Amino acid sequence: MFRAVLMLAVCQLVLAQYGSQYSSNYGNQRYESHQEAYRRIGDIVQEKTTSWKAGVYPKPLSHFYTGLTVSPTSKNLMTHRTPIGILLSMPEQLPESFDARTKWPECKSIRTIRNQGCCGSCYAISAASTMSDRWCIHSPNHESFSFGAYDLMSCCRSCGNGCHGGDLPPVWEYWVEKGISSGGPYNSNKGCHSYPVDVCDPADPEMFEAPKCSRSCQSGFNATMASQDRRYGSKAYAVADDEEHIMSEIMTNGPVQAAFDVYVDFKAYKSGVYRHVWGPRDGGHAVKIIGWGVENINGAPVKYWLAANSWGQEWGENGYFRFVRGEDHCGIESYMFAGLPDYKKHMQLDGYNY
Repeated sequence: MFRAVLMLAVCQLVLAQYGSQYSSNYGNQRYESHQEAYRRIGDIVQEKTTSWKAGVYPKPLSHFYTGLTVSPTSKNLMTHRTPIGILLSMPEQLPESFDARTKWPECKSIRTIRNQGCCGSCYAISAASTMSDRWCIHSPNHESFSFGAYDLMSCCRSCGNGCHGGDLPPVWEYWVEKGISSGGPYNSNKGCHSYPVDVCDPADPEMFEAPKCSRSCQSGFNATMASQDRRYGSKAYAVADDEEHIMSEIMTNGPVQAAFDVYVDFKAYKSGVYRHVWGPRDGGHAVKIIGWGVENINGAPVKYWLAANSWGQEWGENGYFRFVRGEDHCGIESYMFAGLPDYKKHMQLDGYNY
């Protein structure tokens, strides 16, 4: 009886947060309400599992935006829009644990946590982060190029609808066909276009709109037109939904972009190996997987994926999280994408303005 009453109370608190998401009257009462929602979710998580812990964050659950317009667990999902990549050679042995940050320490982008802010742009920002990693990994001298999410949010019509979400295959195809310009964090003045959206304003938490596409780089950048700055992919492909193939792909070519169904309890994640235990589905989310490992929990080995989220460094394990591996939990192994860079195309197209 107590459990039923507790869950009902949490549901009411969560619904209160989401129902007041677009209200401009953000006072102490609402702050206390969302803090209580976190604490009660934490109580349920603690009761149901020892593999992970929930935390209490300063901003409400509704401010952690997702942005994938499809569900990775949908039976109607078109998984073959992009061809499945085939590794020409597989590693002879896969280690128990792997971390791309350790294998490629020269590539700082792998250690960078981005923040999508008050915008459903996970499909774009996690892709841009993955592309940045792979550009560095495969270049002979580990040359860095920080791909921005701006072009994918504002200029790629097939990718999605700006801050209102998008899909993954068109993002990788756009990289190959049109190229993507550089970018930096919000208001950083870095890259051709800095990320265009800030975190939610507590006084006005309504989701931002992505800006209109601009062919010009921001003032002060070393290129005038975005076409002069764009870099391209040579191949875009889906990653086969097989655990060992995914591991081999990451170990050989670098991080991959993955998607999964998000439930309310995930937004409260603080540490440990996540497995969904409570709450309603709250959309689809795209992230970057950089490795894997095994955690001993109550004497039993639990396999996990190591992933980078796009909700800032304050969330989770300094912006990262661990997610149960090998079970296609929440569809995380069903919808993965990646690509390889093209280091010559931007020089061949130099001078074309589109």
